[in-house]
Amino acid sequence: MTAHMDDHPQHTVRMDVELNPKPDIRIVDVKKAVEADKLTAKDVFKRTYLGHARHSSVFVFQGHKGPFKTHIHVSHDEIGYVLSGAGKVTVGGVTTNVKAGDVWVIPANIPHSGEFTEPTNVLFVSSPQDVPEHQDRIWLD
Repeated sequence: MTAHMDDHPQHTVRMDVELNPKPDIRIVDVKKAVEADKLTAKDVFKRTYLGHARHSSVFVFQGHKGPFKTHIHVSHDEIGYVLSGAGKVTVGGVTTNVKAGDVWVIPANIPHSGEFTEPTNVLFVSSPQDVPEHQDRIWLD
């Protein structure tokens, strides 16, 4: 039996939902954005937001050499891609060495942490939106 479009219910996507932050369409030079929002010695870490879509956000995590505490994100998944630096990440109890060019996936509610052997920049894509003013991060240690 062949399915036809008429055999499936229609789905409607609401376009009038107020999102915070609002989606934007732009091209971002990641290197310039990070340089303009550089991690300082006073910062524990820094997130440089590059943009938001309706169902996702992208930012660069800037971290110093050393540990990054274990935490979860209640409502969003993250995908991390190492731009520069190296160290170890622990996701769901599994620890793996990472370096520039490596990628990993962190589902919502899964404990994760890092231990960097040098200053490290990681590009993260979060879905749904990672809203800077309303973080869903819960520190576990």
